[in-house]
Amino acid sequence: MSKLDVYLRSIERFGASGAILTSGQPVTLRFPSGDRQATQVTPHDQLVALVREVAPPSVLDQIDQHRQAKFEYESNGTHYALSVAPRPGAWQVLIEAMTGQAPAAAPTRPAAEGPAPWGAPGGAPGAAPGAAPGAGEMTIERGQYDAPAVTQRVTASGSTMLDELTRAARAARATDLYLQANAVPMQRVAGELVTPQSIASDGDQLSRELGLVAPAEARAAWSEHGSAVFAYGDGAGRVRVTLGRDQRGPNAALRLLPDEPPTLEQLGFAAEVDDWLARSGLIVITGSSGAGKTVTLAALVRALGERRRRVVAIEDPIELVHTSSWISQRAIGAHVTSVAAGVASAMSEGADAIVVGSVTSPGAATAIIDAIAGGHLVLATIGAPIAQHAIERLVELVVVDRRDVARTLLSDLFLGAIRPVVGRGGGRTFEIAPRHG
Repeated sequence: MSKLDVYLRSIERFGASGAILTSGQPVTLRFPSGDRQATQVTPHDQLVALVREVAPPSVLDQIDQHRQAKFEYESNGTHYALSVAPRPGAWQVLIEAMTGQAPAAAPTRPAAEGPAPWGAPGGAPGAAPGAAPGAGEMTIERGQYDAPAVTQRVTASGSTMLDELTRAARAARATDLYLQANAVPMQRVAGELVTPQSIASDGDQLSRELGLVAPAEARAAWSEHGSAVFAYGDGAGRVRVTLGRDQRGPNAALRLLPDEPPTLEQLGFAAEVDDWLARSGLIVITGSSGAGKTVTLAALVRALGERRRRVVAIEDPIELVHTSSWISQRAIGAHVTSVAAGVASAMSEGADAIVVGSVTSPGAATAIIDAIAGGHLVLATIGAPIAQHAIERLVELVVVDRRDVARTLLSDLFLGAIRPVVGRGGGRTFEIAPRHG
């Protein structure tokens, strides 16, 4: 029996019509009356393994290129359709029965049959998060799914509450959403904080809902160290979450990003930077928090991929996901141990362009100087109000005995800087600052 078959038997015992498996999140079971969430969490490695065990080679080729793929699978006389959305570090698999009509409610298991296997109703009240199938039972949680069917909504992320909050914030053209215990949510719109009509959440509810979308490592870091950063999809785009705690309890800052990187033409500065992308040297993205540095950098990376240049991006975390096979995105902690290690690996691979999501440490700054000296094109985000300050900050981060070398290299190989600026009405413009001389 395959790993997937274990899940399918559990789906059948519940009488569900299908399920949604998401890396590091509780299993969502699908019923005609609405979705319901189980306590069983599917670790990312386990989800990848069960797909790779049964998917045809052609489907695996698509998945390896980070492209959505579909295939059919027959088990125990029932045909299933599987849709796989492979994002780096976070896959989602939709399983749908292709034959028969599943009942709207789960059948009751007689007590005489003995202990229920994983996935069967009537078992122990919940498996430990991350447990493998067979290590515990999966039970349907009561709560938000007990509402009448007409008020139920399908959740894209695993949390109905968070999806509704980010949906409202996107509709208001907000760039950020701030959540804190026992306080109403706040949105940042056109640079200003506003408090739309909403209901405050207590600490327990906020922790529970954020825990539904956070991967296991982020939940652990939040619990042990009080802070963590991760990204997830809310159905309309990507969301970067910074978790924290204060005197009220848990809090979170959610940066709202698009679902895919825009093109340079959409942003309106393709002509000014086209020559930079064909050269070696340093391109800096700078500006204030929330101005749009992440989206700007992603547009440049997309343009490089479209020009068929091999790009290695070192990020913490991966925010906007690129589907181009020319682009390799690597998360610190999951794929590389540090920015310096990631840059060194990209250089040894002969990458045409190396991208550093954020430069905040001496190791990262020194690695960038090494890559520029090695003849690579490097794109980096550096938080500073203007380009000159960004370059000065980069040099100051470099280890002392390398600063003179860094200044000399940058005087010759600094290509230019892009600074996104948000106007009073919420519109974004871009200041392009090419190297002088």
